[in-house]
Amino acid sequence: MAETFEQRLYALIERHQHATPEGLTRFRALGDAAWVVRDLGCDHQIGFYLDDIQSLMRSYGVRPPVEQATSPFWWLWPDKCLVYRDFTIAELKEVIRTKTWPDDAYSWEEVGFGQKIASLSVMLVLVALILGLLGLAAWWLTHWLQGRG
Repeated sequence: MAETFEQRLYALIERHQHATPEGLTRFRALGDAAWVVRDLGCDHQIGFYLDDIQSLMRSYGVRPPVEQATSPFWWLWPDKCLVYRDFTIAELKEVIRTKTWPDDAYSWEEVGFGQKIASLSVMLVLVALILGLLGLAAWWLTHWLQGRG
């Protein structure tokens, strides 16, 4: 028997422990009118919603409405951030049925200077780590080749 969208959603929530048992019971009782984030009453809303729900929707052939990249280097110095609104279970079922996101599914929010600096810092640390590992490998290789010769 194939799992329904609700069964997969509830299993996803339970597996990642994003809600208390009481919260999940209340969430299930609301049925199609339940808001996926708001009615769970959990602390892990953002990560759960963006990562897990989008993966679940992809399993039904539903792609995000737009790519997050606003420029070729959005990951280095992001100007705007794609933000999805909360959906009810009924709305998500409709998106799955039609494979079309509603016009108000997302918005673009400006990224503050602090977040831009944080993104740049993460990228610089990553580049330094990669260069360090490559330098270590080159050093080891030259010493190994000198030892053989």
